[in-house]
Amino acid sequence: MPTTIVSGFSTLHGALRAAERSWLRHLDAALCARQLTADHWVMLSNLSGRVGITMTELAARSQLPPSSATRHADALAERGLIFRTAAEDDRRRILIGLSKRGVELVESVRAEELRVEEQLRKRIGARNHAELLRLLELVAEVPVQG
Repeated sequence: MPTTIVSGFSTLHGALRAAERSWLRHLDAALCARQLTADHWVMLSNLSGRVGITMTELAARSQLPPSSATRHADALAERGLIFRTAAEDDRRRILIGLSKRGVELVESVRAEELRVEEQLRKRIGARNHAELLRLLELVAEVPVQG
């Protein structure tokens, strides 16, 4: 039976989508100023502090289809934000990491992200903020029933 998606806040789906759109609007200025999309940002932030992961790992961590992740990685590599290198143990396997320029960009966007998150924490309170993160982790871990 097909799933009907109801818009608005009367469903979990509606509330999560609205929260995501609101959050991205807060980061939009920081991303636009750096000519990044939300997908670029999620990929870069998943590389932060991690040198040498495969495209398959990056796509999974970023929750993007592999073909989209590859297209975005190509654009990020053209801008010099990421690098690709062959794995030492298997030269056929390509690993992706942040370039120095990419690290600097991630640090600057991350600072803006932390500033916005701190505003949210002040608005809803530290206890509610911690509970929100805990609950969102639970939601993210729910297995898909098929």
